[in-house]
Amino acid sequence: MLSSVLGIVQARVEDLLERLDWALSGRVVGFYVVGSVCLGAFRPGRSDIDFVAVLDWDLKRDELARLRAVHVGRWLSALGRDTALRGRWPLVCNGIYVRRTDLANSSLTTTPIAGFVAGHFEVAPDSGFDVNPVTWHLLANDGIAIRGEDPARLQIHTDIQELRRWSLENLNRHWRQWARRRMDIRALPRRAVAAGVLGAARLHCTVATGTITTKEAGAEYALETFDREWHPLIGDALAFWRDCPTPATYRFRPIRRHQDASDFVAMVIDQANLLPLP
Repeated sequence: MLSSVLGIVQARVEDLLERLDWALSGRVVGFYVVGSVCLGAFRPGRSDIDFVAVLDWDLKRDELARLRAVHVGRWLSALGRDTALRGRWPLVCNGIYVRRTDLANSSLTTTPIAGFVAGHFEVAPDSGFDVNPVTWHLLANDGIAIRGEDPARLQIHTDIQELRRWSLENLNRHWRQWARRRMDIRALPRRAVAAGVLGAARLHCTVATGTITTKEAGAEYALETFDREWHPLIGDALAFWRDCPTPATYRFRPIRRHQDASDFVAMVIDQANLLPLP
């Protein structure tokens, strides 16, 4: 179970599972926590609870409708409880629903039955971003079994070179577009900037080393890897993730932070493309 993490995480997971059992009548045969929780890096007000749910087989239309209602309801409740009352990021369970047989295949050829992330519920074939080599590797190596067999007993496809190539593709596809927003006069929220800085850095680490790291460890990697001119920006992103005050460099300068972050992410992508890959 989740005895090693905050009780609120376990409470949210147990609440979701209870609602899933009501909505899907026992169709969930496996439930695994991945992401920051399984890496020991969960931070209240910053992190989500990521999961992989294993179903006995596909869901019918009415089951998908009930599943959607569960997740959207939990999202709206979290918005009221965590965001409106406390000014924090809503703490919800984001994840994917797959068949057990899917786990033995490459995530790049797998379409999940459904997926939910940050208020968005999608069904196949539009539900697939979180089905990726990072998720498969975390599940295989660090996943926490809440229901079902230990991940070590499951046949989960992992391939380090596939993981590295996908991470580079993600940088070039998603984060390159993110970096191009530099000239937008509207400054991104500090959370979005921190996610960009730390997200790009940790992906560079995966491309370079084949390992998956946390956002905070990604910041430490970036401080060791990239020029000192980027250290104030990395420090600002790390301070946000640790819920610390804004460093002086970017205090009252949100547009400069946004522009520097865009330049940093573009640089990280360019550097990642110079790394050797098979």
